[in-house]
Amino acid sequence: MSADNQIQRTNESGNSQLAAGVASERLIDTYLLKFDRPATRRAYRSDLVHFFGLQEVSLEMAQRVSFVAINQYIAQLEADGSKAATIRRRVAAIRGFYDWLQALGAIENNPAHRQLIRRVKSARTKDRVLVVLTGIQANQLLSAAAEASVRNHAMMLTMLHCVLRRSEVASMDVEHIRPLGKYWIIDLPYTKGGADQYVKIPDHVVDVIEAHKEHYGIATGPLWRSLSKRNTGGRLTPTSIYRIVRATAVAAGLPGIGAHTLRHTGCTLAIEAGATLQQVQSHARHKQIETTMAYVHQRDRLRDSAADYIHFDSPDED
Repeated sequence: MSADNQIQRTNESGNSQLAAGVASERLIDTYLLKFDRPATRRAYRSDLVHFFGLQEVSLEMAQRVSFVAINQYIAQLEADGSKAATIRRRVAAIRGFYDWLQALGAIENNPAHRQLIRRVKSARTKDRVLVVLTGIQANQLLSAAAEASVRNHAMMLTMLHCVLRRSEVASMDVEHIRPLGKYWIIDLPYTKGGADQYVKIPDHVVDVIEAHKEHYGIATGPLWRSLSKRNTGGRLTPTSIYRIVRATAVAAGLPGIGAHTLRHTGCTLAIEAGATLQQVQSHARHKQIETTMAYVHQRDRLRDSAADYIHFDSPDED
């Protein structure tokens, strides 16, 4: 037997063993081990379970999926009225899953390859509608939060000033808040833009956080904890934070607001107060400056619009 044939047989044998090993595992759970952020694992699991319709799949089931099935899935999502961003995220999860299987040698081709599946329409970033609060509305929200609890007020004040994602808020521990020289920062070990990031906390926000810790007797571990009877003292989840913000907004007379609205609001208020785009990009941890520019585009589009120049002369009264 030639050396080339021996190498080929060895590779084929290795790939077969690898595929068999993967098939014997919980496939989705094994794939998710490559991600360090809990929020990423939750999101990708949700997307893959939605696609397959099962909590777990075998290698044989995954291998039976064709690009036709994926295109049909995308078409169904569109017919159901799913947002373009949701469809793109689900497709990205499927493509990443099959990229992983291909890297393992468990499949030959990726059925979710970009050249095989239909294009998902997307709005231009600068035309995306961002829900933001005015300074007055932000104060209304904080007042309603303070009436609800010391925790809610401290948490939302932190979200506004530090423009945090709710997954970042949920993962905050007491130990993540520390001085850096003469300033205070929050370490963000696991965040969308990568690991080991940090943001500055204004001194007055640090004071409010310290008052929150003292009020609830929190010295270590999770900073934001449940006050419900079912899970008193447990770490707040991203879903719980969303519900708290939304309920507080309704109480303040500001319906239709989610947790991400506070992030948009903090960025917008900073720009309107004179912060540069680069400062906001750094603070919000945007990878691309175009993401930060969306706040400026929306403000400029509304501040000086053609609509303001349209006037009609009132007809003369008899």
